[in-house]
Amino acid sequence: MPNRNSLQFAIFRLRRKIIADFLKRAIHKTVASKLKRTRLTEIEVREKYRELLNDIDFDKLELGLRTPNIFQILSVARTEIRHSNFLGWLLDPNANHGLGKLFLTKFLRGIATSEIATELDEFDIEDLNFNNVEIRREWKNIDLLLIFDSLVICVENKIDSKDHSNQLAKYRNIINTNFNTRKKVFVYLTPTGELPTALIEREHYALYSYQEVIEQSDRILKIHGNSLNSGVYQYISDYLTTIKRELMKNDELNELADKIYKNHRELIDFVFEHKSDIASELYPVFVDKIESCGWIMGSKHKGYARFTTPKLNEFIPNKGKGWPEKENFLFEIDFYWVKKKAVFKTVVSPSEPEIQDIFKKAMTNIDGHKKPRGSKWLVHFMHSWKFDTDDLIGVDNGDVLKILEKEWDKIREIVNKVETELIKHKSEFQQHLE
Repeated sequence: MPNRNSLQFAIFRLRRKIIADFLKRAIHKTVASKLKRTRLTEIEVREKYRELLNDIDFDKLELGLRTPNIFQILSVARTEIRHSNFLGWLLDPNANHGLGKLFLTKFLRGIATSEIATELDEFDIEDLNFNNVEIRREWKNIDLLLIFDSLVICVENKIDSKDHSNQLAKYRNIINTNFNTRKKVFVYLTPTGELPTALIEREHYALYSYQEVIEQSDRILKIHGNSLNSGVYQYISDYLTTIKRELMKNDELNELADKIYKNHRELIDFVFEHKSDIASELYPVFVDKIESCGWIMGSKHKGYARFTTPKLNEFIPNKGKGWPEKENFLFEIDFYWVKKKAVFKTVVSPSEPEIQDIFKKAMTNIDGHKKPRGSKWLVHFMHSWKFDTDDLIGVDNGDVLKILEKEWDKIREIVNKVETELIKHKSEFQQHLE
C-alpha cells in the first residue's frame, strides 16, 4: 500500500485525462508481462477505471481540487518563507486584515502556556503596548521576530526541514546581543509541535504547532467572520485549507483520498506499480530544446541534461574522471534531483591539475562567476527556477517547454559568454588533446 503522503499525492493528481492516458500507455506497453504480474487483465483494468469515474467521492474530490485557492495558485503551499510572511501579516495588529490584536493575543496566550516561555506571563499580555509592536520577517535569517517595548519573541518556522548545526543557538545569541535589556521568548513552530533536533535548544525553545494556528484561525472566522472584509475572510479561509491539506493532511479532501483508495485499491495500486518515470519522460524535452540551439548533448544520466557547444567540442579535452564520456567540461541542467527546482550550471569535472588550472583561469575572467565551493567538481555559474516534477506528471511536453522558454535567455547568455572566454584559451587546451 502506498504511504499516506504518496497516496494523497497520487489521488490529488488522478484527474480523468491523466488516469486515462496513463492506463492506455500501461495497457498497450505492458500487456504481456506487467498485467500478468498484477493479476489484472486489460478488461478488469478498464472496468475498475469506469468504477472509479462513477464514484461520487471521486467527483467530490475533483470538484474540491478545482476550487480556487490563492496559496495553491501561487504555488507556495509548502514554502516556509511564504508561511512566515502570512503569519507575520496575521500577527501584525496594525495590518490591513481588520483583526487588530486578536490573532496576536491568541498566539501569545498559546505560547505563555509553555513551561519554557518563563519570560511571558499570560496575565501580563494585556499590559503589552500593542500599538508599538514591530513584526520583522527574515531579519538576520530569523523567520519571525515580534518586538514589543519590553519583550522580544523569536519564531523559527520549520515545515519540511529540521534545525541544523547551531542554527537555533545562533539566533538566541543574535537576540541576546541586540535586545539585551528586554525579556525574550524563543518559539519553535512546526506542523505538529516537534522538538528541535539540537538537544540543548529544547531547554530554550517553546513548542508551537500549526494545529494551534488552525484552531485559532477557525475560531476567529466563526466568531468574527461576518465583520471581516470578504477578501480577508477568503485569504484566511484559503490559508486554513492549505495548512489542513498540505501540512496536517486532515482536511476533507485528504479524507476523501483515503476513502477513494480503500474503495479502488486495486486500480490505484496498479497505477503506483506502473507509474511512468517522470525523469525519463522529461529528458527528451530538454534534448529537443538544447539541440534546437545547435548544441551537442553530453554524458547522459537520469535527471540531468548535459551539453556543450560545437566550438567547445573541437578543443576541450576528454580527460575527465567523473562522466561516462570523460568530458572535462559541460553545461548541465539538473531537472530532477533538486526538490521543486531545476538548476542550470557550468561544471568542470575532476581532471589533471594542468587542465583544471586553465579552466580556473578562464572562468574567473567572466563577469558574474562565483567561487566554486568544492575542489574537484567546479561550478562557476548557476541559475535555478521553480520546476516541480510532481506537478508535471501527465503534462503535455509543450507546456513543459513553455516553462523552459522563460529561462532560456538566461541560459543562452551564460553559454555564450563562457564559450567566448574558453575560446580565448583554445591553444592551451589543445596542448592536452591526444
